[in-house]
Amino acid sequence: IVPLAEDRVYVYGAALAPAGARAGDEAAELRRLFGDWCAPVPQLFALAEPDRLLRNDVRELADPLPAHHHGRVALLGDAAHAMCPFLGQGACQAIEDAVVLASLLTPAGDPATALPAYTAARLPRTTAVVTASRRTGSLVALRTPAATLLRTTALTLAGLLPARTLLGRTGTLYDWQPPALHPAA
Repeated sequence: IVPLAEDRVYVYGAALAPAGARAGDEAAELRRLFGDWCAPVPQLFALAEPDRLLRNDVRELADPLPAHHHGRVALLGDAAHAMCPFLGQGACQAIEDAVVLASLLTPAGDPATALPAYTAARLPRTTAVVTASRRTGSLVALRTPAATLLRTTALTLAGLLPARTLLGRTGTLYDWQPPALHPAA
């Protein structure tokens, strides 16, 4: 749930469904899927305007590409490392890609010579983020009563831990520092 300007709200929900599946009434499907969640989720979905609802399949590159470049072509963002949205890192990783690539390019240099360094700098990090997002998604997808009880208990206990402990576990995800950019020539 993300507040937007003019009293609007962006609400994202994920549910397991066959690829390409659609409901005759998407608003009713949202109420079916999320109607028993805690407030304010059901209320927000109840207020959703049917013509403003978007339903899209989520795709990911489950296996990392061997490189984020080939010859003189560089891939950034989802083209290089599409991931499921469970960590909110898709656009973040695309921006990091752009910053790293920009830091490696020089005004007088051949861009193709910077691309192997771009892959070397980005491939380990993006692979780790894709993997972490997939793991989080697999926890979200648990459906058996025993598995959901275990997940709920673990999350409840994690919520009792000091913030420093939780941040320490996710620190590598959020403590990325950009490389220095070359001054304009």
